Amino acid sequence: MNALFEFLFKYRPFVYQKGTIAFHPLVPVWAAWLLAAGAVAGAWWLYRRTSGLLARGQLAALIGLRSLTLLLLLFVFLQPVLVLHTVLPQQTFVAIGYDASKSMEIRDGDEGQSRLDVVKQLLRASPNPVLDQLARKFKLRFFRFSGDALKVEGGFQDAPRHGNVTDLERSLSQIVSDLGSAPVSGIVLLTDGADNHSGDLAAAAAQLRARNIAVYPVGIGAPGVSRDLEVVRVSSPKKVLKDAMIEADVAVRSKGYAGRRAKLVVKERDRVIQSQEITLGSDAEVRTHKLSFSSETAGPKIFSFAIEPFSDEVIKENNSSDVLVRVEDAKPQILYAEGEPRWEYGFMRRSVGEDRNLHLVTLLRQADGKYFRQGLEDPGILEKGFPTDKAELFAYKALILGSVEASFFTFDQLRMISDFVSQRGGSFLMLGGKNSLAQGNYVNTPLEDVLPVNLRFASGMPPFQDLEYKLRLTPYGVEHPVTRLSVSEEENRKRWTAVPSLIGLNPVASVKPGATVLAQAASPDARGQNPPVLAFQRFGRGKSMVLATGSTWRWRMGLDHRDNTHELFWKQMLRWLVSDAPDPITIETEKHSSSLDEPVLIRAEVNDPTFVHLNNALVSAEVKAPSGQVTRVVMSWDVRHEGRYSGVFKPAEEGIHEISMTASQGTKDLGGAKANFRVAESTDEYHNAALNTDLLKRLATDTGGRYYSPSEMRALPEDISFVDNGASRIEDKDLWDMPLLFLLLIGSISSEWILRKRKGLA
Repeated sequence: MNALFEFLFKYRPFVYQKGTIAFHPLVPVWAAWLLAAGAVAGAWWLYRRTSGLLARGQLAALIGLRSLTLLLLLFVFLQPVLVLHTVLPQQTFVAIGYDASKSMEIRDGDEGQSRLDVVKQLLRASPNPVLDQLARKFKLRFFRFSGDALKVEGGFQDAPRHGNVTDLERSLSQIVSDLGSAPVSGIVLLTDGADNHSGDLAAAAAQLRARNIAVYPVGIGAPGVSRDLEVVRVSSPKKVLKDAMIEADVAVRSKGYAGRRAKLVVKERDRVIQSQEITLGSDAEVRTHKLSFSSETAGPKIFSFAIEPFSDEVIKENNSSDVLVRVEDAKPQILYAEGEPRWEYGFMRRSVGEDRNLHLVTLLRQADGKYFRQGLEDPGILEKGFPTDKAELFAYKALILGSVEASFFTFDQLRMISDFVSQRGGSFLMLGGKNSLAQGNYVNTPLEDVLPVNLRFASGMPPFQDLEYKLRLTPYGVEHPVTRLSVSEEENRKRWTAVPSLIGLNPVASVKPGATVLAQAASPDARGQNPPVLAFQRFGRGKSMVLATGSTWRWRMGLDHRDNTHELFWKQMLRWLVSDAPDPITIETEKHSSSLDEPVLIRAEVNDPTFVHLNNALVSAEVKAPSGQVTRVVMSWDVRHEGRYSGVFKPAEEGIHEISMTASQGTKDLGGAKANFRVAESTDEYHNAALNTDLLKRLATDTGGRYYSPSEMRALPEDISFVDNGASRIEDKDLWDMPLLFLLLIGSISSEWILRKRKGLA
């Protein structure tokens, strides 16, 4: 299309964009208007005598064709020109930046060339017509960029290691800064446009436009990848308890393999700990697959999620993604308050009693004002019954209420339990029983909103004490860590099919819209329905769960003594409850893993024991590198968030780093926290790595430049010359000899003659 435009209008469209049309008439302007009017009048006068011989339309056509011929001739004699500002030779600079990030290693060029090979060819030494023409007109400066830009001498120089990120915003800023106040005609960028690190590239483009510095991107690479598998992201917890089930969501995208089967593997170091056959979706469709596994040892663990590649894949480097999980050998506290002695209480305590990573504190009401307490580390704990102070309750990470009526608590205690979930971020579980849920009169209490089920219309209904039913998992329950009795999905279903029936169920009106049901009751006596038995929801910072029965102890009694279903269920239940409950003081990094090219953003949150944010704390952090070197990081209060502090660490070596943080307020020690992060080679450059022509064209348009393919670069030296920067001269390019004008003249004269001939006037 550009070639046709240039043939008709003599110059390319970009040249017209850079210039303005003017005239150098041989006569004054007023005379030109008179001549134009005279041309039209003359055409009319010539044909007025033939009005009786021709139809009105034919007469108008002949007059119009003759007028067009005369006006075209007049336009030629007005001597139209295209006025352009052209730079003076060797008076301005042109910066040439080439991408040296990892995505440029992708071999999607002709004959298996890498993108960097294409750049090397385009920037080769003489003979190179494009560079030679640029060198004659401009002073050239070369830059190699990825996360930032580095000035290089003499043209293309490969980097010893390619960058883990591409940051066009920062690179352009550094190039302009390096050139200082020198007149700049433009910046040429040879890149694939796989920008994965810019904060606001549009703002950077606006700044360049304000300085009259245009960007001329040259797109390197294929605009699409024909065949590719990609692990888009992995969502997993940043920390878990030892032996806890780790649930990871792996998002997979494929192109060219719709419906094919692939193998998704999870490894710790070189050991395969889980694998799963998956079905690939249609092109560009992202499918999420759940994987569950556990870690038996404590410490920072790197888990690798990978899809085994196909032989004809273009980009195999994006088939895997690593995450860092901190496996803690901790013992979080859980408070269980029970209103009456019953089998569920004793069997639950027995199930988790030997777990070294769970500390279950129980409060059993024996009579009014009398309690049986177990699991205490201090005899003064819970001496007066259920906590009345926030700090005392908030010391626990999870709270379980058994068959205990709402009137057992004061209104302030019920509101404090609600705050325990929403404000503190703790977890809350309510078990079924004759004095639980709606039957415990929790309607119109602060806990009604916390629970994942609606109680209002179930109020006054008696519990189904004699209802016998099998527990049936929902599709989500099959994969959830609480109900995952086996890593194998098939084995998990078999184990749940084999568990004995439960007896007794607290009816609920319905499940709340934001809640998730993990298990339902399957019984012919359940009034034709499948009422929820196990459900949960997020509430504020925490989560709440309902187990609408108190008879899971039957699994222990009905199964073989070697079967650990009951113990495993309750261990996983309690571990899940405390899995993401925060401590008063926490610290973490923005990402699981970072590269040497990017700074690590460290974030901390500081609260008092009642989880009130503290903005005036003194927070200090130290980062211990794998070599043992310790670096202090300054942590400053983030004014945008209450109780948040942040600092930046620049890594100098790869491996797993450990952060140790302490916080104080005056002379009071508030405590500390630890976390890990990993520094390693990144695969970010291989994700969304196709040539991003949209971004590069937008960058060119926003700065007043033009986008080129490698084959179009021959026009670059001329295009970049048209700039008004104080070191340019005005140049006029003739337009009177445009081929379009002569074609129109020939067309109008020929058409008029043909029409006259047909009517016998020639």
